Amino acid sequence: MGDPAEPSLEFKSKEEFRATCHALASRMHYLNRVAMGESGFSWEVAEMLKQLGRVFESDYASPETQAAFGNGYSAGTLTKAERRAHLIKRLTDDA
Repeated sequence: MGDPAEPSLEFKSKEEFRATCHALASRMHYLNRVAMGESGFSWEVAEMLKQLGRVFESDYASPETQAAFGNGYSAGTLTKAERRAHLIKRLTDDA
């Protein structure tokens, strides 16, 4: 059996990644209700996990996203700081 501090989170597609993020968010919301004192911070973390799955699923194969972020062979049109700002904006957009 593996180290419980390193859980196995297997996903093989962008859809499975979204489902994994949703499961983590649901677990965080549950723990927040029953053991974390209804922490506003924990609630926001859970919502960001859920949104991360949505954004990854919708944007991963987008030609615009690929051009902006680049890949291992060519730089994208955005700088590292711009890529992070873009991702943060997408994560905080109302879904």
